[in-house]
Amino acid sequence: MDTPVLIEDHGPLRQLTLNDPSRGNPLSSELVISLTQALKTAAQTPDLRAVILNGAGRHFSAGADLSALQQVATGSDPEGLRRDSDSLRELFEVLLGHPKITIAAVHGAAIGGGCGLATACDVVVTEPRGLFAYTEVTIGYVPALVLTFLTRRVPGHVARRLLLDPERIDGTRAVELGLADELTDEGQALDRASELGLAMSKKCSPAAIAATKQLLNETAPMDWRDALAHAADVNASHRLHPECIRGVTTFLERKTTPDWLED
Repeated sequence: MDTPVLIEDHGPLRQLTLNDPSRGNPLSSELVISLTQALKTAAQTPDLRAVILNGAGRHFSAGADLSALQQVATGSDPEGLRRDSDSLRELFEVLLGHPKITIAAVHGAAIGGGCGLATACDVVVTEPRGLFAYTEVTIGYVPALVLTFLTRRVPGHVARRLLLDPERIDGTRAVELGLADELTDEGQALDRASELGLAMSKKCSPAAIAATKQLLNETAPMDWRDALAHAADVNASHRLHPECIRGVTTFLERKTTPDWLED
């Protein structure tokens, strides 16, 4: 694995491809660190509007890294295990808090942490033969990190079943449960994800997207009164943002909304 994550730009879209296809793109320590850095860089790139995650080869991310499991089996490096856990936590933190639109294009398997990686994105596009599963408990793992955000995507009782009864579900069922958002034809997940990323970017103010995503994260754990008070502050302050002024002015003058990819 020479380059753990391939980076390719298509206009306002950045495609990040997990690049360990011979092993099914497991979340190895090298891949996790590389992907975290790539996401951080994308967050700081002004002209980018959306980030597309996909996997090279047959799978999106097919499960645990065998070398990491061997480390667990020997129990010989608790400090190393802690570092790996912290690295994975940072990856999910960066992805969940990312200011750009994030879209997962799932083909093949998205298992364990790979399933978490997909479902942490704003939008998940899958092919019918996509496979989703949180399989951690089958080998004695606790799906500790992923369970903290799975209920952002599916209701609590669905999350509980997915985590405690780790059967593999296909793309069609994933969409039915809300684990994925859209079903596309076989071989078309990446194209559809890119199409969605472009369409959403044209429709949406990037500053408003970033602020909305931040507010969703901040208000989730709050008391409803505190959430409303904080939201009112954001509402008032964002009305002074140049993009808000541009959007409102365009609407009043033209009775339409801006193309946000136009300069």
